[in-house]
Amino acid sequence: MNCAAGNTPAELHAAINRRSPNKKAAAKKETPIMYEEDWQIRAAARMMSLLFTANDANVPRQPDGVLGALKTVHRFDSAVKHSGHRQGNMLPISSFYNTLLDYSDLVADFEIWESRSAKFSFCQYPFFLSIWAKIHIMEHDARRQMEGKAREAFFNSILNHRAVSQYLVLKVRRDCLVEDSLRGVSEVVGSGQEEIKKGLRIEFVGEEGIDAGGLRKEWFLLLVREVFDPHHGLFVYDDDSKYCYFNPNCFESSEQFFLVGVLLGLAIYNSTILDIDLPPFAFKKLLAAAPQNTGPQPVTSARINFKCTLDDLAEFRPALAKGFRALLEFDGDVAETFCYDFVAQVDRYGSIVEAPLCAGGEKRPVTNSNRREFVDLYVHYLLDTAVARQFEPFKRGFFTVCGGNALSLFRPEEIELLVRGSDEPLDVLSLKAVAIYDNWKTPKPESVPAVQWFWHFFETAAPQEQRKILSFITGSDRIPAMGATSLTIKLACLGDDCSRYPIARTCFNTLALYRYTTREKLQRLLWDAVVNSEGFGLK
Repeated sequence: MNCAAGNTPAELHAAINRRSPNKKAAAKKETPIMYEEDWQIRAAARMMSLLFTANDANVPRQPDGVLGALKTVHRFDSAVKHSGHRQGNMLPISSFYNTLLDYSDLVADFEIWESRSAKFSFCQYPFFLSIWAKIHIMEHDARRQMEGKAREAFFNSILNHRAVSQYLVLKVRRDCLVEDSLRGVSEVVGSGQEEIKKGLRIEFVGEEGIDAGGLRKEWFLLLVREVFDPHHGLFVYDDDSKYCYFNPNCFESSEQFFLVGVLLGLAIYNSTILDIDLPPFAFKKLLAAAPQNTGPQPVTSARINFKCTLDDLAEFRPALAKGFRALLEFDGDVAETFCYDFVAQVDRYGSIVEAPLCAGGEKRPVTNSNRREFVDLYVHYLLDTAVARQFEPFKRGFFTVCGGNALSLFRPEEIELLVRGSDEPLDVLSLKAVAIYDNWKTPKPESVPAVQWFWHFFETAAPQEQRKILSFITGSDRIPAMGATSLTIKLACLGDDCSRYPIARTCFNTLALYRYTTREKLQRLLWDAVVNSEGFGLK
């Protein structure tokens, strides 16, 4: 795109930031041309929207086993590169990102878009906004709603002469985590006052921890671990893909799936990463099921009409999808060779049950002429019809929390990255480059032996051990969507050498170390703390 002042990136950057690129022009106090009034930017945005729509429309996907990767054009988008989605695009969506917009007033642009004025805003064309820009806007939207609910609570406490918390406080017992969480969430949602929009605070019954973010992270971690446990029965796992999906034969009540939806929504709303194994198409299905938004809509709306395909099934159950493809490509007589009818064979706890895929399906043979219809109906049954009882409360729970305008700016793969974070290999050197130090009482704390030993231990540890160390410090073993450089670890000094363990303050991503005198002592005490600590205090 070109700005009215010229054609260089520097001039576009200056126009976006509403300042002149040279001092001489500024001295004359010339009024800069605002990008929302620039016809060239409007025209370029419309042209790019046509290209983006063409790029996004019905392009054949890559074959099974080949994972497309989103390319990156900005350091904040490095996590997108490793998201591992199979893309249906000729160009990765990050190719459309204009990262100069990361330095513009995104909040003002978002508010212009929300006001539905005739002014141009880049939120009308969200494909221009990088994952960093969208997360910035969503955090602003969430913070604005939280502050509004906090003000309401304050004035209600004055008018009603009773104490009203400005936070959503959930009190849970560790041994009854799911039950207490479900009861607390149900009570809040049942009040009908959007208390769920308040900032979340967790209290573990019988513990003295005060939640400044760390207990909330731990609550998410423990709840996800229990809810997504294969033995819990809410989800079924595929050994090949390592993904899970809704269990159509689950005996649990629909309220538990509602809780899972609320859990995902709260994680986004409170900027917390969840390590969940839902396949990528599940996020596309979720966004497609979003309630109609009465607010402003992007020109290239993120809302899509989702229809599950064989490619989606291949993400979750690749072996079954491979068998269906073999059926579609078979050269002989399908009816005589396979002897299939229009029924789905479903395993229900060890017994095979046949479910008709259409009226009279048990009497309708699969032939060469109708095998495509058979495969489509089979995929639709497995991914949609069979799990409707589980998906509906899950969807309702998610959109009970996430109903703001900012959500419509995201694409499904970006929502997945926002929820799950990035599982890219840890770049410890990047974490080290942005680390900060406290109380080491030296101009170069990175040269202190204990600090050097820690980074060496972190960098040379096995990948799984690195994840455990990261989880010990930050409360999550995954990198945020914006990349490793957006995760700032603080190393604090507790004092001179002693036999006490290091301390992690997950609320602030802080690891507090003593000035241990030997490398072996630091590694032993740190690793003991990592593998034995869970909860507020050491076991």
